[in-house]
Amino acid sequence: MLKRFFQCIGLASMILVMNYGDLLGGGADVRMHVPQRLTAICMAQIADVLLVGLVLFGVLEALSRTRFYPWAKLVVAIVVPPYIIERMRDLFPFDMRDGVVPLLGAIWAAMVLLLLLRFRRRYANLLKLGDVAGVFLSMFAICSIAQMLYVGLWKPFPNEHHAVWETTAQPPREHARVVWILFDELSYNQVFEHRARDLELPNFDALKAQSMVFTNVQPIGYKTVKIVPSLLIGHVVDDYRYTFDNSFFVHYAGAHGWKPVDGSTTIFADAQEQQWRTAVVGWYNPYCTIYGDAIDDCYWNNLDKIDGPMAQKNSFWRNTYSPLANVVRELKAPARADRDACTYDVRQRLKTHLDLQEHAFKLLETDQADFVYLHLSNPHSPNIWSRIKGDYTQFCGSSYLDNLALADRVLGEIMTRLQASPRWKDTTVVVQGDHGWRVHLWDWMPAWTDEDDQASNDDFDPRPALIIHQAGQTQGQLVTQAWPLLGVHNVLEDVINGKPPKY
Repeated sequence: MLKRFFQCIGLASMILVMNYGDLLGGGADVRMHVPQRLTAICMAQIADVLLVGLVLFGVLEALSRTRFYPWAKLVVAIVVPPYIIERMRDLFPFDMRDGVVPLLGAIWAAMVLLLLLRFRRRYANLLKLGDVAGVFLSMFAICSIAQMLYVGLWKPFPNEHHAVWETTAQPPREHARVVWILFDELSYNQVFEHRARDLELPNFDALKAQSMVFTNVQPIGYKTVKIVPSLLIGHVVDDYRYTFDNSFFVHYAGAHGWKPVDGSTTIFADAQEQQWRTAVVGWYNPYCTIYGDAIDDCYWNNLDKIDGPMAQKNSFWRNTYSPLANVVRELKAPARADRDACTYDVRQRLKTHLDLQEHAFKLLETDQADFVYLHLSNPHSPNIWSRIKGDYTQFCGSSYLDNLALADRVLGEIMTRLQASPRWKDTTVVVQGDHGWRVHLWDWMPAWTDEDDQASNDDFDPRPALIIHQAGQTQGQLVTQAWPLLGVHNVLEDVINGKPPKY
């Protein structure tokens, strides 16, 4: 009985692993990108594993006392392997076409039935093999629960600290200013080169008319977690580590060993040395944790869901219920379950966006920071704007083009505030993406729309958008030669040191 109980717990852990997979192995990736403790989420997932395991155990234990138990074992042997494959298909290092799992499931069922009807001894051996596999699954469950307990102990650093000049009335600031805006996943191809006919981006066009626009930017990576530190440090980062005590280490391309990173290694510290006030409002990356020692005024946030339909600010009970409800929906109506998960993602991203936008606008309105860095979450998927309604959406169904329209709207709000300031004539503005629109990262997900399909043309253009408005510039200029994105770091270094930027 005890053995069967632990085997059921093991099976439950495999059924639910897609909800908590990013918490395993120390959960470094999820810890790096959330500002709040994960204790409630970890405990909710442990509760889910135990609850599902108990239900399975109760059903099998009850059936074991009846003449239907051999048939129950047959059903388990037929159903469980293909179901686990279906649940875990997103973890496979290759694409699996729709219909492949049902086909494999049918072949597997036919094979099991053939063994039962014609080769009873081999069928018995198959059941013994399943019994051994159940033991290994129970070991996996115990290890998973131990790892989630460990991650639940993690304590994040505060995700904000504020300078006195940001929170109290101050005299007007007379100083040159840099406003560096990173729109995550802002594609040059979609914004300027092959813009959709019905997509209007008036604020990008207005900025282009008085700025330098780079048409052939050479990317420095595919993922934000490597690109952002590369831009801040001035060296291409090809790997990183985030420790349990919130320390950050990077590996430079072409170099040996790991380098510790904090604010002193970044352009924020260089700006401070020149008596510039530094300020950050950022998404996804723990700016205040890693670089906070060189940032006078700092705020970062990310309320996005993790692997399962769970969120940091949800209660323990909701984080327990939501993944279980999603499993039931997947069994009853897989397409609806995908759409519901996408809608959940949209609503969490909307909360993230509105929160970051509020803090960014407030920072700009104080007009006290000299070196301002804003990392915003759009036009990165999921898409939270509707061009048809001209408003935010709370449901899955918008496209990347909708999020580009939102990015343009946000840019317009930022530029209105900057141009209303007496410091505008001394303001350098950098607007950029970190990478292009990563079509093949999104085209298999529920959020992908027909409009995305048409706009992308199934082609990944790696060029991020890059626009640099030099202080006092009134005429637009195109830079058509190949230009490395890392050059943004050098341009900003020139500006804060009072030198003419080199392009």
